[in-house]
Amino acid sequence: MVPMIQVVLFEDSRVSDISPLTDLTPMQEIVAGGVKQFERMDRWLGTRTRWLVRDGYEEKVPKERRPDFGDPAILLNARLVSSEVLSKVRGLEPDEALVREGQVVAARVRSLDYEVGRAVFDGDAGSFKVRPCDAHLLTSPWDVSPTSLIIHLAKDLMEFFRPARRNVPGEIRVLGNHPVSLPEELDLLGPVTVDAREGPVVIGEGVQIEPYAYLKGPLYIGPHTVIVTGSRVAGSYIGVHGRIGGEVTTSIVSDYSNKYHLGFLGHSYVGRWVNIGAGSITSNLKNTYGEIKVGGVPTGLNKVGAFIGDHAKLSIGTLTYAGVRVGPASHLHGLVHEDVPPFTIYAKSLGWGLYELDPESAIRTYRRMAPRRGVDPDPAEEQLLRRLFYETEHLRRSKGVKKGRLVVR
Repeated sequence: MVPMIQVVLFEDSRVSDISPLTDLTPMQEIVAGGVKQFERMDRWLGTRTRWLVRDGYEEKVPKERRPDFGDPAILLNARLVSSEVLSKVRGLEPDEALVREGQVVAARVRSLDYEVGRAVFDGDAGSFKVRPCDAHLLTSPWDVSPTSLIIHLAKDLMEFFRPARRNVPGEIRVLGNHPVSLPEELDLLGPVTVDAREGPVVIGEGVQIEPYAYLKGPLYIGPHTVIVTGSRVAGSYIGVHGRIGGEVTTSIVSDYSNKYHLGFLGHSYVGRWVNIGAGSITSNLKNTYGEIKVGGVPTGLNKVGAFIGDHAKLSIGTLTYAGVRVGPASHLHGLVHEDVPPFTIYAKSLGWGLYELDPESAIRTYRRMAPRRGVDPDPAEEQLLRRLFYETEHLRRSKGVKKGRLVVR
């Protein structure tokens, strides 16, 4: 049964645990498995969901997604990735909430207002009649990638895109029996291998695939992306207007990001408006094959790559150790063996040290990059960049990041 009242996806305070992925992007737009979180909820519930976001992020919410305050609402945690709980969500009475280990999963309210929004953001269910539930909420960057890809990507592609095998151009060699979905508009420049032995492959409209690419399912390639000659792309989600070259495996590459050249990206998450230079490599495995920690926290995984925030730039030949977190709008050079705060020029291994990147420099770069992807720069994005710069100054100071301009002699 489809809810007749508005369904509002809400962010809670735990989105900070998924940093740097969520530093500039609302949880509703984070990719998990084969879709963005709001797309998942829209499909599950058969409705256009509304968004309730953190203070200061309201301008990132499309007008048609803004909630109607004063009206009844079903509130749903934007970190939810398990559908089993939805039957309980639909059965909620007014002023009831589903809670898992102190985290509000869902609630039904008679009238949505600021106080209710603040309560669910803080995880405060004190004003609700609480019903316990089992639900999987995303809790860390590695829960998003690589874990969500391994668990959800193949079934998400089947559920949300319903790919079905059909006749393919002669230049495409298809292996395996899983579905392969090709668009009407596909710019195919030469022979390509699509390996569907381990999962479906979904390719969006306007994608350009250059000769001798190898595409292995489960795999999603978003509209208007370019796959470069000789690329190997496997088990991954690639967003819209991407540029993908070299080897990409078990990774999420968000919208408008660029990895055009040879190099390796594995078991990683790449935010929006990122550029990864030629020859850059993300380590995803320790020499000992042991468990990888992120910020000292055990992941339970032996393959974890890098978590690269929005607007970050990796110069040519950048090498990142497994489990490194890269803050938004940071510039990386050389070997990176530790977390990097936002707005940091990191070049320790080259002897240049750490320097602060002016937010206006990041904004100028964004203004140059956006037209290259056929979109206009978003003033709300620029304002959030400025806001994040000031909110994260303490992180740069604690890392010894210097103010002033880096001069290479």
